[in-house]
Amino acid sequence: MSVYVEVVHVLFVLSTALLYPVILALLLIFGWSLALLGSTISEYTSRKRDLLELERACSKASEMARIGRFEGAVSAVEGYRSNPRISEALRDVVSSLGGDLFDARIAKSLEDSELGMAKALEPIKIGVRVGPMLGLMGTLIPMGPALISLSQGDIQQMADSLVIAFSTTVIGLAIGGICYGVFVVRNRWYRQDLSDLEYAVEILSSERSRRNFLGGGIEASG
Repeated sequence: MSVYVEVVHVLFVLSTALLYPVILALLLIFGWSLALLGSTISEYTSRKRDLLELERACSKASEMARIGRFEGAVSAVEGYRSNPRISEALRDVVSSLGGDLFDARIAKSLEDSELGMAKALEPIKIGVRVGPMLGLMGTLIPMGPALISLSQGDIQQMADSLVIAFSTTVIGLAIGGICYGVFVVRNRWYRQDLSDLEYAVEILSSERSRRNFLGGGIEASG
């Protein structure tokens, strides 16, 4: 019986010792989630998407590449101001127009862009899960001291423990809600960006194939 009491006491001490780290982690993640929400709103106001401009930029880049001005081709797509991920991927694709590994570099650029977008979403997905988990821990940990205080008739101590429990629940749910909303919005943005990038690659690939076909036809006729 004494062993059981000692084990229960150790578990109680360990769980109670986690209260302050959990509260500190909740406050830090809550501040991060608010900053994430602010950056999402800022990105929403600055996002730009124009398919006609994208088509013009890709066509101009193809024209520059056809006459051997590959630096001009890169500058042409740099003029398309969408977001850093799309711009960087387009530069990589256009810079390989004159190479023999064009198809391989296109596939690599698309895969890297997709992985980069998934990597950017990973912390948000973690926040969706971790926020409510920490909130639940912050709810359950003070319940032990609250029950002990109730058994001893210390109503004030019990009330303080319950306030901590309910507050951490609210903060944890708020973190989960903010992160989930941001995840849904950014996931849609990134999927749209990837679709636009694939569309741009299709334009550049068709232009390059047409150029190679015309070049081959001219050499054959010569």
